[in-house]
Amino acid sequence: MLTSGLRTGSVICFALSAIGYTSALAAPRPHDQEVKKALDTQITEILAEPKLSGAKVGVYVERLDDRFPLYSKDGDQKLIPASNVKLVSTAAALHHLMPDYRFKTDVFCQVDESGVVEGNLALKGYGDPYLIPERLWYLATRIYYSGVREIKGGIVVDDSYFEGPRMANGWEQDRSSFAYMAPVGAVSLGFNALLVHVLPGPIGGAAKVWIDPASDYATLDAKVETIDKGRTDVDVEVVTEKNKQIVRVSGKITKKDSGRGWWRKIDNPPVFTGEVLKTMLAQLGVRVRGTVKVGNAPAEQTPFVSMASPRLGEVIDKVNKNSNNFMAEMIAMGLGAETFGAPASWTKAENAITSFLVNDVGIKAGSFDIKNASGLHDVNRFSPHHLVQVLGYMYGERKVRPEYMASFAIAGAAGTLNSRMKQSDATYLVRGKTGTLSNASALSAYVVSKSGEMIAFSILVNDFKASIDEIWAVQDKLALLLAATSFDDAAPTPSLPVSAVTPANTAGASATAGASNVP
Repeated sequence: MLTSGLRTGSVICFALSAIGYTSALAAPRPHDQEVKKALDTQITEILAEPKLSGAKVGVYVERLDDRFPLYSKDGDQKLIPASNVKLVSTAAALHHLMPDYRFKTDVFCQVDESGVVEGNLALKGYGDPYLIPERLWYLATRIYYSGVREIKGGIVVDDSYFEGPRMANGWEQDRSSFAYMAPVGAVSLGFNALLVHVLPGPIGGAAKVWIDPASDYATLDAKVETIDKGRTDVDVEVVTEKNKQIVRVSGKITKKDSGRGWWRKIDNPPVFTGEVLKTMLAQLGVRVRGTVKVGNAPAEQTPFVSMASPRLGEVIDKVNKNSNNFMAEMIAMGLGAETFGAPASWTKAENAITSFLVNDVGIKAGSFDIKNASGLHDVNRFSPHHLVQVLGYMYGERKVRPEYMASFAIAGAAGTLNSRMKQSDATYLVRGKTGTLSNASALSAYVVSKSGEMIAFSILVNDFKASIDEIWAVQDKLALLLAATSFDDAAPTPSLPVSAVTPANTAGASATAGASNVP
């Protein structure tokens, strides 16, 4: 109970700062220059660590209440921001669409008094990034309880609200079947990924293997043996043959293993969604005689059933806390369509985000490169100063500030920062967006200082040779230092103990933290 109370108090403190209770601190403070000088010395010392030898590093720090710059080292250098791009794309979406925006999904059919649909049932989507199987099941039950018992035709899935390739710019660099590379579609289900479950069976016998959600979309080819001793070693591969996806699962699992799960992307979002809906309807007792195919929904017909997504303010919480690539790209596509008209496209998404950065935030056109909304791969370029400018702009936007700031990971408590800065002076006081690629690591965040001011900082590290844990430790030292900073004291900010950030504080976090599609 004590831990819960401390957490609540810290969150309330952070929230009060976020909604403007620090406005009285906006005037210059008497010790500003002394504190700035002390920070310059200490941050320079942190960045001189051998772990950063040979790496490209950019840092920018600013007090937000009066936009007072506190530190910069190559702060205007364009670097690969990894998943820090998500703090940009979600800011653009919140600013233009507002927190209460919802994505819709419509069902079209004509049912007679006996519950029979003589033709097809059509499913049309408008880019819901959070249509998970549980919500599709709810849609299926609404179809059932609205009177449908038999569909003599098939299921037609209309995903015409999106156009162009299903993969974002830069994604062609990776041809893997991992879920963080899932394609987009106006009709998409469960982050467009399958969950492959493996449980041990009898020793010497076959393991239990199944796919979730269940449907006829993919064929399962499983050859996993249950062993008495040794280690679990399972390989999951997804291939496409004759327009059919095959999930091949092979290897061994120990009898004592409690079970494993592997996420893998699918390649045909509308057909995948339609097949799962068909299976769900069958489970409810609705017979579908025909097949699933892609086509157009009736243009002039009133929807038989409609369903709306959660509020955008809730959806971006899942994007930023867990760094979900799929959801980030889906939201950006929706933003593009709402800004420039349907159908959605990557070009419209890019232009909408660029317009926000240039016309609203005030960043110079041409000084950054935005090629996708998730930050995957090496096609995007931003400076730390750019990212702090976005954080500062959103801090000043009263209508969207609470949802935006609350969407970030919380040091030592939630999201991709859950295992970092745990049980430290920065716990709960740092809310940030992480980013991790093989050659790039980023942390941009809001920090509540010891004296109550809101600080924003960004540290981008490219081409490092140290381990990712060591890079995270350096970034965390910067965050801890800023959380310990007081503008009320004439004395310099106390030096951060070397032991304040240890490998133990970052243990358990994944190097793919910036590339998740599974909230």
